[in-house]
Amino acid sequence: MIFSETNTEVAPALAKAWAALENPKHNASVTVKTKSGSSYKFDYTDLGGIFDEAKRVFKENGLTIIQNAYTVVLEGKKLVSVETMLLHSSGEYVKSLPLQFDANASMQDMGGQITYMKRYSLSAMLGLATEKDDDANGASGNEYQFNNQKGVSKAAVLAKWKTLAGSEEGFDDFYNKQKEQGYNENQMDAFLTKKLQAKQKGA
Repeated sequence: MIFSETNTEVAPALAKAWAALENPKHNASVTVKTKSGSSYKFDYTDLGGIFDEAKRVFKENGLTIIQNAYTVVLEGKKLVSVETMLLHSSGEYVKSLPLQFDANASMQDMGGQITYMKRYSLSAMLGLATEKDDDANGASGNEYQFNNQKGVSKAAVLAKWKTLAGSEEGFDDFYNKQKEQGYNENQMDAFLTKKLQAKQKGA
């Protein structure tokens, strides 16, 4: 994370706000397809639900949320970047490192992509659990898909790997090993996303 030059005001405000935050109610769903061919759903909280919970306590502590989305070109690839800032009325702030993915070609798809990224970035910054832990599904080789969300491509997994590792080094070994173990790109994407969330929390 990136802090303002001083944090004497924002730090206690965030500590007080975080103590009052609660995991928001789930208001959307994910479909999980098991290896046996059956399927089931579990719920998660969308971006609006996260904002509603944050506003409930942030307004009492002089805090607001600012999220910035933009595109950059790195090594010839167009990436969508999302940054989340928790701004205090004093002007002090805490800001996340950029969360980056390969940019979708169409404006409509990119809009959905940005919303997805904002949700993950914000929930990581706030320390909120907004979905059921799916580690058991990944370990079991089950497929899971957010409803109305397209499958993840290998290029998107690579982009997230580069965001996490800083280069492509080691990606082919990681990708091939995951494939050998029966995991798909959606599961790899979810695994790397959790690593990025943990990195953001510890930065």
